[in-house]
Amino acid sequence: MLSVHAVSSNFKTQQLPQAWSKALKKNGGNRLQKKITAPMVIKWMHPHVGRLKLNVDGAFKSATGSAGGGGILRDHNGRCICAFAKNYQGTISALDAEARALQDGLAMCCSKGFLDIMVETDSLMLTQSVTGQSQRPWVLTCIFQEMAEINHKLTTQIQHIPHEANQTAHYIAGYGCSTDQTCFWELEAILPHIVKGPYRLDKVGYPTLRT
Repeated sequence: MLSVHAVSSNFKTQQLPQAWSKALKKNGGNRLQKKITAPMVIKWMHPHVGRLKLNVDGAFKSATGSAGGGGILRDHNGRCICAFAKNYQGTISALDAEARALQDGLAMCCSKGFLDIMVETDSLMLTQSVTGQSQRPWVLTCIFQEMAEINHKLTTQIQHIPHEANQTAHYIAGYGCSTDQTCFWELEAILPHIVKGPYRLDKVGYPTLRT
């Protein structure tokens, strides 16, 4: 059964101290807003002990039509269980690439025997399409039907997350966009060099600030 969780995107605001406001006005700061947006701390969250989490992402370049996707399955220590990157031909939109990446990620987990997984994507449109919260584009009907067939074999929970919390999958998708073959990895040591940086930051829980 598939469920969805929304991540809050509310930002806290801070009022400037009165003394600061007066100083700004004296120095021609009347055009400045008195309220500033406090930075939001965002990071990839490790799954609970005994759980596995699949992060997927798609990449689509409208100028060239090139597209790719990728995903990574990790345990509660942030260790890579398996990952993939793939180039997609005939992709028509970013949602198309995102959906293909999710389909391939679910298929990878199913083929490896990992049948109970958490899924994260930074595409709200994909999340809403998969969970039936929004209408699916008819041109992508086949992809969503095939995805549903795979999902019947799995116990999955899909969650929309901020882009900053999906950096490892983002770089894997970019790699898939640049390659001409389908790649699979089962060891973190052999992940593409461009992916290792964000992967290691996720593993140790390093946060990103959204200002």
